[in-house]
Amino acid sequence: MKARPKLFAVIGAAAAHWVLGAIWFTVFQKPWLKGIGKTMVELSASGTPASLGYVVAFISNLAIAYVLGWLILATGPQTVGRGLQMAVLLWFGFVATTFATSYVFEARSFEIFAISAGYPLAGMLLMGSILGGWKAKAAQA
Repeated sequence: MKARPKLFAVIGAAAAHWVLGAIWFTVFQKPWLKGIGKTMVELSASGTPASLGYVVAFISNLAIAYVLGWLILATGPQTVGRGLQMAVLLWFGFVATTFATSYVFEARSFEIFAISAGYPLAGMLLMGSILGGWKAKAAQA
């Protein structure tokens, strides 16, 4: 059985994805809100504490990082290129297809698809490079 991904690599990759989310949705805030048909006032008035979203996002990122790291180790060499390859493969096979199906039935625009599905792609690529390269960096020290 292959080794499990390193704990610090998983936490670091999840944190990087989480920070990317803050940047991503700051940059794309206006078209994203338009695409989901909400305003910041409506989101704030939903009664759900904003902190809950951040906590759920980080826990979800930890799960994605662990599974991605495990799959990198279980299916081939642990390299940055392999991490990127696995990220794209998993994103296309599970994330893009799930979003596409939902968005077609919800009659959402391609723009909101690109914003919403693009974030996990960018995040998974970031995580794949961290998880794939973690061992190589540690070996150089």
